[in-house]
Amino acid sequence: MGEDFWFWALTLGVAAIGGGALALRWIKVARLIEDTPTSRVRSAAQGYVELTGRGRPLDGTKNLGPLTQRPCVWWRYRVSKKEQTGRSRGENWRSVASGESALPFLLDDGTGHCIIQPDGAEVISSESTTWYGDTAWPTAAPGHGRMATRDYRYVEERIYEQELLYVLGEFRSHGPQEGADLQAAAAALLAEWKDDQSKLIERFDADGDGRINLEEWERARAEARRTVEKQVQERPPVETLNVVGKPDGDQLFLLAALPPGDLVKRYRRRALFAFVGFVVAVYAFGWLLQRAFG
Repeated sequence: MGEDFWFWALTLGVAAIGGGALALRWIKVARLIEDTPTSRVRSAAQGYVELTGRGRPLDGTKNLGPLTQRPCVWWRYRVSKKEQTGRSRGENWRSVASGESALPFLLDDGTGHCIIQPDGAEVISSESTTWYGDTAWPTAAPGHGRMATRDYRYVEERIYEQELLYVLGEFRSHGPQEGADLQAAAAALLAEWKDDQSKLIERFDADGDGRINLEEWERARAEARRTVEKQVQERPPVETLNVVGKPDGDQLFLLAALPPGDLVKRYRRRALFAFVGFVVAVYAFGWLLQRAFG
């Protein structure tokens, strides 16, 4: 058996394993999307959830596609350089620059809004633009300017503001911890009263013995608690902050500019192609073994 046999045996083995693994993963993702009920931001439980809504920038933020400068809520880009390979002078594209947006943005489903932290998400965008140029960074927008060569390829994907988005991720709410805050504020107020012993005794020394006993101290604590609760009631309400991000475990974090039904079809189609590749690789591997060993 020569080197060609081992080369093809290894190639087909990797193809079979890869195709089978991808087919299983993508069918699992399709079933996960089908089986996970859609939650509403206003009533979503803490933990792993499915949400749909419109994306929009956070107040005071602006996100632009780095290659096209088009406004969006998320982007991903890649710049590749054309290279000649082998004696046949075939062409190969080598990635020389790439990046992905990590700027948070809002998802609004009509019942409320939450912050999406896209870092670490598997993202399916709504639009992808590909064009060519002769510099390592585009000097003109797609369809504009002249190029002497096609040495560089630019690819940019974007999700635009107000697009309908689908999200699978970890939902967490961050709001004021009222119990802990009230307790800490009451303790701080008591400490302040305790620093002025004369006023403390004047206010809470019910039996007039010139000191604060245990019962009188409990009255002081209760009064501090009531004072703090009144102060809290008079403050303007603090909005609860809802955030969706990457789950702590190995659960899928998915962000897509597609409705759930289309997503399921896409992942099932991927799974079918991967399974066909698996079958072809296994058949070819069997044929190779039969030819080598008779």
